[in-house]
Amino acid sequence: MAPGGKAKRVRIYTSEGDLVGRTPTYLAIVQFLQRENAAGATVLRAVEGFGSAGVLHTAHLVDVLQRLPLVVEWVDSADRVERLLPHIKEMVVRGLITLEDIEIVLDVPHPVRAVSGHVTAGEVMSRNVVSVAPDTPLRRVIEVMLGKLQRAVPVVEDGRPVGLITNSDLVERGGLGVRIELLPSLEADNLQAELNRLGSNPKTARDIMTGSPVTVPASTPLTLVADLMARRRLKRFPVVDDAGRLVGMISRLDLLRTVAAHYERGEAEQATIGLNAEVPISRVMRRDVPTVHPETPVGEVLPAVFSTRLNRAVVVDHERRVVGIVTDAELLERVTPSLRPGALRSLMQRLPFVHASAEDLATEQHARARTAQELMSAHVPIAKADTPLGQALAPMLRGKEKLIAVVDAADRLVGIVDRADILRGLVE
Repeated sequence: MAPGGKAKRVRIYTSEGDLVGRTPTYLAIVQFLQRENAAGATVLRAVEGFGSAGVLHTAHLVDVLQRLPLVVEWVDSADRVERLLPHIKEMVVRGLITLEDIEIVLDVPHPVRAVSGHVTAGEVMSRNVVSVAPDTPLRRVIEVMLGKLQRAVPVVEDGRPVGLITNSDLVERGGLGVRIELLPSLEADNLQAELNRLGSNPKTARDIMTGSPVTVPASTPLTLVADLMARRRLKRFPVVDDAGRLVGMISRLDLLRTVAAHYERGEAEQATIGLNAEVPISRVMRRDVPTVHPETPVGEVLPAVFSTRLNRAVVVDHERRVVGIVTDAELLERVTPSLRPGALRSLMQRLPFVHASAEDLATEQHARARTAQELMSAHVPIAKADTPLGQALAPMLRGKEKLIAVVDAADRLVGIVDRADILRGLVE
């Protein structure tokens, strides 16, 4: 994590006597974070303290079985905390967890841990993966994806993956009216109505899954994983052991995080990845960037956002300098509720946005956001055209954006790259 950057600090208050199964809770948490390639965690042992029960615990030399308070302190990027914290919460039966924003003022890592000659899928995959059985009802599949922040769910039979359910499967074969990550943008009543509608659908995971998924053994070098992702245009693979049983999932994001971390550690570490992170970003950028100006009205912002698979529009001033970005999720959250059904239809079906009625036109005048400037986020990852891919990755991964705006020497927008573009550049 770079100095001056934003991060999250998580503190987990537990005690020496708390267990996850037969493993001390603090140890289970640290081992989980290590497996998931977290930035780092520290266990702090108290000399005295009490919790909500009011019992005072004190360290004495004569103590044989101590139950002293412990604090696991974990500092990491916001996206990794968002992904891993729900699993941590499931481990803590008794205790307290706090979360706060912090700023990194110094980050001088110790020499990197020993790794094999080539980093493998098993070293960077996510291990705590929720799967479903083939006969799992459709509504339950959606609830799993909503609750676990997973963008794909493996379908497992006898421990082996027989299918994979993605956003596309839910929309095309499951009848879901909107991508899973946009469901929270719906009003509570509309969300419940959508879930109830799907609950009456008799389809199961087997009916909607993509069968015979592409899998990779845990021992597969990252170079081969990246090449397979780029050629197949896939975002993630189930990872299996030698017997074909599911042991994790590796996503494009896992791969890019690993490349960025190894790039920051120097040339020797880059060699273990085997991917070309020195490629200039201009080589893979696309120039057909949907743009709007800060004063562009919401009615014109909508078609710009929905015009490409990026589901985003870059906000530029009249000299093409980047000032912000409008995403589909932010747009749906900030437009007035009466406009959301039409906006959702346009987004999912790639149709021009039209107002359903004169009433909608009148309602728009009272929308919470009426221009691009009121809709946009100002936090846009930006890189010069000659920036190496490995260097450009870090600011993108620290934030929530899935793309990088590419600018020339005068800071004028010349192109854009997303995760798929970067992966292509790394393997070419």
